[in-house]
Amino acid sequence: MLIQKIKFLCLVIILFILSHSAIGGNTGVYKADLDQDIAADRWIEIDLYWFDYDDMEASAEQFWDRYYPMFENIENWKGVILNVGWLMDTVYEWQGSLNKKIALPKDMEHWPFIKDEGQLTGNTEQRKELWKHRFETLDGYNVVNYAPWTYGDLKKLVTILKKVGRDKYGLEDIRIGMLALGWRSIYHGELSAFSKTHENAYLKRGIKWGVPNLIAKLKEDPREYGAYPDGIPEGTPLVEFFGKQWGDLSKTVGLDAIVLRDSIMGVGIYVRNGPYGRTPPEEPKKVSQWSQATADLVRHTKQSNPEALVIGYSSAASAVGDWRVNCFDLETIAKEGYLDAWIDQSWAGAWNEVGQRPPEWASLWNAQRLGWTYQLGYILGHAAVLAESDVRHYFLTETFDAWESWDIIHTAADRLRWGIWAYSHAAVKTPSGLKMPAGSYISWCNQGKRLLSEEDVDFIVKHTNAALIDARNTKEVYGPTLVYNRSAMEWQNENSPNIKIKEWIDEQAGAVMKWSVPIMSITRLEYLKDVESDMFIVQTPVHMEDTEKENLIELIKSGKPTAIFGSPAGGLDKDVAEIIGIKTNYNTTGKLEFIATLNGQVKGIFEGLPNTFPLYHYFTKNKLTKPIQTLYWVKQENPALVLNNLKGKSLLFWDPPEFATNIPYGNAGSLDQDLGSPIPYCLTARAINKMSKEADLCYVDQIKPYRPMQLSCWKTKDGHYRILAGNLEEGINHTSDKWVHNTLNIPESFELPDVFTAQEFWQDSKYVIGDNKLRVVLDQAETKLYILENE
Repeated sequence: MLIQKIKFLCLVIILFILSHSAIGGNTGVYKADLDQDIAADRWIEIDLYWFDYDDMEASAEQFWDRYYPMFENIENWKGVILNVGWLMDTVYEWQGSLNKKIALPKDMEHWPFIKDEGQLTGNTEQRKELWKHRFETLDGYNVVNYAPWTYGDLKKLVTILKKVGRDKYGLEDIRIGMLALGWRSIYHGELSAFSKTHENAYLKRGIKWGVPNLIAKLKEDPREYGAYPDGIPEGTPLVEFFGKQWGDLSKTVGLDAIVLRDSIMGVGIYVRNGPYGRTPPEEPKKVSQWSQATADLVRHTKQSNPEALVIGYSSAASAVGDWRVNCFDLETIAKEGYLDAWIDQSWAGAWNEVGQRPPEWASLWNAQRLGWTYQLGYILGHAAVLAESDVRHYFLTETFDAWESWDIIHTAADRLRWGIWAYSHAAVKTPSGLKMPAGSYISWCNQGKRLLSEEDVDFIVKHTNAALIDARNTKEVYGPTLVYNRSAMEWQNENSPNIKIKEWIDEQAGAVMKWSVPIMSITRLEYLKDVESDMFIVQTPVHMEDTEKENLIELIKSGKPTAIFGSPAGGLDKDVAEIIGIKTNYNTTGKLEFIATLNGQVKGIFEGLPNTFPLYHYFTKNKLTKPIQTLYWVKQENPALVLNNLKGKSLLFWDPPEFATNIPYGNAGSLDQDLGSPIPYCLTARAINKMSKEADLCYVDQIKPYRPMQLSCWKTKDGHYRILAGNLEEGINHTSDKWVHNTLNIPESFELPDVFTAQEFWQDSKYVIGDNKLRVVLDQAETKLYILENE
């Protein structure tokens, strides 16, 4: 017995030494496979002002010399999107003549471009000083005026780009398109010329601000237009006018695609917002009318030129908010067949990374609620919405900006790499298997007259190609799976659109996944019986179809780990509430409350947490109907997070708080201020982690509120496991010590041998593991991808 103990102790010592010693190995970036064809789409974006108006051929040569690697080996749609002066005027003001000048706004200003690279270091106050110094040393704002481009010039450029790409680089099927922005003006430039004639084409917000009024009917206009040579008839729907103008313009100029960018499909952007403000209208008819106008816009735009692609573009905020607040039903629009693709504008770094914008435009913090994990939540939300359509779903990969200061590829390259891998693997679990994004949209390709360097292009191409290959080779995604409840959203909009039921599952997931909850998949409630997951997190289970309700109740009673997020008032079916053991007499949520408490609980999952903590909670007076555990209360007596382990259940219910930016007059600041505090999200993550441990799933040893670490897990068809880890957060830890660490416990279900290797995919090193524990240590803004090899 003593000899066996000595042998075991020696083995442990050897394994410990090996596990802390890097072993050189293959980098694992699919060196042998990167030349294979990739069944994916790819688009890149560049501003028209970059091209030399007087020497388009030389510009085209320079452009393709740098960017042709982006398209090598891409099998499906691939193309270049031009920014032609931003505004919809390029389409609106088209008069049918190639000799006419494009109505490009004058005197726009681009922000000063960041010249230094890397992260700002130090504590929050020190980083604020570095941020101010950064912009004090930069050049000022630069006025941009386009050359006198005509529509004929634009046609010439399109022709040259296709010819050079084809003749010199063998790009036979490159598409050239343009984007259109919904705003009335941008970057201090001129107001939309069309808006001066047709003021009702925009919903006015501010003196020079405006977004498309999609339900507008235009007045009679005798001027000649491309699709209306005899003028605009009285009462012509704005969306019909735009669509027909685009069709005539695109056929004449030779454009192959249009991206309906910010504020066109979903007029509210960056927050849950819409045509009627942050609260949807009380009348269902208004929601339906706006949604139909959005659908009509897409239909007219596609039907006017069926050969050209119509590509939508998200608000950058909640996918659930599209229908619930922005008042358009993306799923129905997608199923109609006129929308070809959808871009999630996942500029995560531009919002997450600190000190990227001038002090006169933003705080140090930007908008963390749109940062890395939140964008993963929004991509998952849109993936579920689009799951039953043929619309191709893209994530956006940011580089630097053609108009703004931020430069993510040089200041946060590790996090950018995380975004490429995480977003390409955002999976919908369907009865027929996993469905992942169809490709990516890469923006921008210029910053002023500067292009991405060869090294930058190589970075984007290698990681995007490798990630897409890996995604196509993925067999299973582990961790909790979100469950989108279409039935509840539909009922709410058709009956009480102004009543919110805490349905923002993509926002809530984006928050809790910061604390090592490995969410990287979503499904739909109607799929529930036909898909597998470690755990399901269900959105507001109310107003369900009979079979949906039956399947959910069966799941809960089975003992499989399940979590339910939503308000007990309006967001929870009464029979499901009875099973959970909670009820309320409130019909809707009440006023905001700001203090929650643990009521003296200090051990186990409460360790190290304060007894009281701030949050933004729309209140209902909740009451337990069963002897289940309350993890925190609002106003001391009202359970908000409860755990039911009765009769073999593993059931968590959360009545979640809000973000400051989503409440009336809420002020965005650092992430902890926007959340109220990290505690309710951290505690929810701890509860999910506890349930995972008890079910022998992946779990971590610790979850610290001020040291968040992102984790994701999946398995490829060749039997290898992937672990993605990220130190992503800003605005949580205000000290100068930004490193994070955690230990991921590998479950027996992974069927790895007693001793296996963990290869750091990007660092070209291997570690030997003999205790099923992957120890992850990440420096400031560092990310890692591990391969657990069954050998």
